[in-house]
Amino acid sequence: MPDTIDLAEHGIRLFFCRLFNHDYLWFSSYEVSKVSSTYPVIHNYALSYSLADFSYGIYRGSTPRYEEDLAGFPLYATPAYREEYDKSRLTYNAVNSLTLRTDDAPRGINSPGIGWRVYLNPAWGKEVRSKSSFNCYVFTFDGSVPRGVTRLGKKGAAVRVIWEEITVPQAVFWNKAIRPTHPVNPLDIAGQVDKYDPIMIPPHMLFRTAEIKGDWFCIKKEHRVHVPIRVMKRISGGLD
Repeated sequence: MPDTIDLAEHGIRLFFCRLFNHDYLWFSSYEVSKVSSTYPVIHNYALSYSLADFSYGIYRGSTPRYEEDLAGFPLYATPAYREEYDKSRLTYNAVNSLTLRTDDAPRGINSPGIGWRVYLNPAWGKEVRSKSSFNCYVFTFDGSVPRGVTRLGKKGAAVRVIWEEITVPQAVFWNKAIRPTHPVNPLDIAGQVDKYDPIMIPPHMLFRTAEIKGDWFCIKKEHRVHVPIRVMKRISGGLD
């Protein structure tokens, strides 16, 4: 495999995307007692499912089929991170899903099932370079562009996607350590990680920052994009 690869020659386009949640965004990044909180980071699997507009109508089993599903998507995203954000804490009263009542707790417990959810407040992106956006990169494999509107989180919050294409993207193999301008999924790394800052988030941890060497990157202006293994496998399948 050559040390420099033109992604466009293999039908791959690369986009820098800024995502603004136009509603309160909630997903359970972690739970302590009855408090469920949301980190300002979106796992790249969740982003890829959302941007590919993929969901199950009927599903047998309890374990997601990430490898099978992601292999069939026309795109793949990096994780997304938001620098500036505000949070709101909302109280909820647990409802018995069978009786739809809140007063039928187990005998001897005279208390409703009250808990709290910590949401990320809406962001509108009125500024061109707002730090209130989730920033990520998206590789598309079918010549398409990212959709302009999608939904994310447990409540399907509406999210506006503003993208700009990185023209003439080239994947270059770097032996020296590079720090990507985006969070990284460790399962996407083929090279060696010198330093990293972990974020514990389901379904598995991410690196908020990392220094990676012996791997592929697309570097252009302020963008330092790590090229995931999943993308390189598509390229290697078309190389001699």
